[in-house]
Amino acid sequence: MVKKPIFIFTLFFSMALFLTACGTNNAQKNLLKVGHGGGYLSAALYAAKDESAIDIQQFHSTSDIAYALLSGTLDAGFVEAGRLAALAALDGFDRLTVIGKVTYPYGATLVLRKGLNVRLHELGGLTVAASEPGCKLLEEFAADTERLGADISGVKYEYMAFDAMLPALEAGVADGAVIRGSYAVVALQEGHSILYQNWDVEPGDECCPAIIDQAVLVMLARRDRLEAAQSLADAMTSAQGRLSPDELRRAVADNTVIPFEVLQGQPVPEFSFADDELAEIFIESANEHHNDGHRDDEHHDGDEHDE
Repeated sequence: MVKKPIFIFTLFFSMALFLTACGTNNAQKNLLKVGHGGGYLSAALYAAKDESAIDIQQFHSTSDIAYALLSGTLDAGFVEAGRLAALAALDGFDRLTVIGKVTYPYGATLVLRKGLNVRLHELGGLTVAASEPGCKLLEEFAADTERLGADISGVKYEYMAFDAMLPALEAGVADGAVIRGSYAVVALQEGHSILYQNWDVEPGDECCPAIIDQAVLVMLARRDRLEAAQSLADAMTSAQGRLSPDELRRAVADNTVIPFEVLQGQPVPEFSFADDELAEIFIESANEHHNDGHRDDEHHDGDEHDE
């Protein structure tokens, strides 16, 4: 008779542990799973993560984030804006919706490869990577060097995509690169140096489109997790409005390997709300670019045929 109360207590205690474990597992399952690429562009996410019931997962590639969203492994995530049109063509994209974007000023920036120490007037004979001959960034750079009295007529330009420029510096293919401002922090982190920057570049050409509002990342969410994702977006905008630029830089430094000193002097990325209209703009822009290229190919083919 003495052992019965002990048995009942043990039974209730075991049941309590079981129910607690079940509750914990359910809570974990209900956490919003958010994918991001890390780095300084995640400033608002880092600032808001402690205020939200989220499971943050860092990916090496935003393409992997896109596929995880499509498969349902993630509930929300940040993908490169330039990949949005290609993502929209995949099966399952209709189950996703745009809820936000991260913008960063284009900013004309001349980066020098690590170990190279020259001034503007000493660039002659060096190879500089650039997007295309008529790019606004390159035009702004040329206008500023002329205004400053530096002769850069001897610079040899190598044209390539923006995401190929930093690898070109690493490989020694280029001595410098005229890049968008959004690549500046990465360049500094890799040990390169910045010789020139101008944040007053007005967008409006193919390399700096005005229509996409300088968006570098797009936040997507699965429609069946939209409410929780919207709560996260609210928390991000709230944190961004509440914290100073240096506090946001500190949030990045505390959550990455990027030193606070590297972030100083560079703009803080801005998160804001967006909707599916942004995706439509990117898709339309990509289709126009594809059609223009197709027409150019047909024109060249015709010329060859005439010859």
